[in-house]
Amino acid sequence: MTRPSDPLLLSPEEIKKQEIFFSSPRVPRRLERLIEEYIGRKTGKAWDDRVVLDRIRAAVIAQKGRYWARGRDRKISYEKGYDVLAYLGYHAPVYLVQTELLLHRLVKNGLLPRHLRVLDVGCGPGVVSAAVVDYFGRLDGPTAEVAALDLSEENLEAYTAIVGPYAEHKGVVSVNEPLLADLRHPPEDALSGQFDLIVFSNVLNELQGLGPEEKADLVARYAGLLSSEGSVLLVEPAEKATSTGLREVQCALVEKELTVYAPCTYLWDAPCKPERCWTFEGGPEVRPPRLMEALASGREGYRFKNTDIKVSYAVLRTDGLTRWGTVARPGKVVRLGVLSSHVGRQVNLCAARMSGEIGDEKRHVVKVCDGTTKKPVYAVLPGYARNKGNEYLLAAEYGDLLLFRNAKVKYNKDEDTYSVIVGKKTKVTPLGGGDMP
Repeated sequence: MTRPSDPLLLSPEEIKKQEIFFSSPRVPRRLERLIEEYIGRKTGKAWDDRVVLDRIRAAVIAQKGRYWARGRDRKISYEKGYDVLAYLGYHAPVYLVQTELLLHRLVKNGLLPRHLRVLDVGCGPGVVSAAVVDYFGRLDGPTAEVAALDLSEENLEAYTAIVGPYAEHKGVVSVNEPLLADLRHPPEDALSGQFDLIVFSNVLNELQGLGPEEKADLVARYAGLLSSEGSVLLVEPAEKATSTGLREVQCALVEKELTVYAPCTYLWDAPCKPERCWTFEGGPEVRPPRLMEALASGREGYRFKNTDIKVSYAVLRTDGLTRWGTVARPGKVVRLGVLSSHVGRQVNLCAARMSGEIGDEKRHVVKVCDGTTKKPVYAVLPGYARNKGNEYLLAAEYGDLLLFRNAKVKYNKDEDTYSVIVGKKTKVTPLGGGDMP
């Protein structure tokens, strides 16, 4: 198990710059202008021309319809120019910031080297690549090199027009010419390792006709391009089907001997085989750029405002490294996978917090998991029972390990889930170390 020999360590000044960005994130002005200029060249009209905006709105509506479709009707593609413009106007701002958040966490964990080599698989118009450029642009000294591939000529046209000039403007990231190729069958020798980070961002859910095992096979083949210290980052929207689909691929990758670094922790060293696992986290609200504001200025403008970060992700390794390492479990704790035998009883257990707040002040609710669950498990803290002994449940971050003492188990028949009731006498404390939420 190895971390980079020359890790990217941020100075206090660099940490402050990143924190300022994340406190009120937005698409940088220079990148915003490059997108607007590309729209102008592509359409022959001003980016905020009424006809252009109406056509982008129509493309956004159509994309949403295809995204929410199921089965054979779910065909997501970006083969038309306005599909790409709609992506840049509606999806790109949130995806840019959430990518930078994940990069920042990888840096805080010491998983990225000072000179980073990234492969952006299914790059689209270049949001992940632009995020690398923007993040490194706030650093003093570290550099990065980005390679990318995508099947769509329209996407790569936008990538070349936007990401390349943005990288030149920042001057710290080298962006290679993106490769026009089917990510499922890239030409032999078209990609040369060793990459320190391979990213599949909002890609796997769009691969039609492939099941979890086949998607895992695909990711595993790309993992062969990793350096000995490298990581694979899988990112999907938090919508239920895509989020649970990501966990299915993750489970299949574990069977192929890749290791989950974060956010999941297998506290009992047992393969995770949940029936359904919907887990994601949120982030800071993104300030809408001018293009999004213009799109949202018409009737039903809310349909074109997208500023909330909700993301499902997995960081995988080929060297066995995990976020928490070896965790010592206290004696006499119950696995979540056997809660059916403890309904109505008071138990001790350890688990990771795997959601934000999904309840309210009257009834706090968070999802928890220890890697053995067959059915979803939620920790429930009634507002009246909150005290200094149990409120760490709410202070813990996504992925943090918790120890529960004297919690009551309930089964929710209507939802087919289990609840761990945190009462006044329940103690909730941290378990282990680790530093990546």
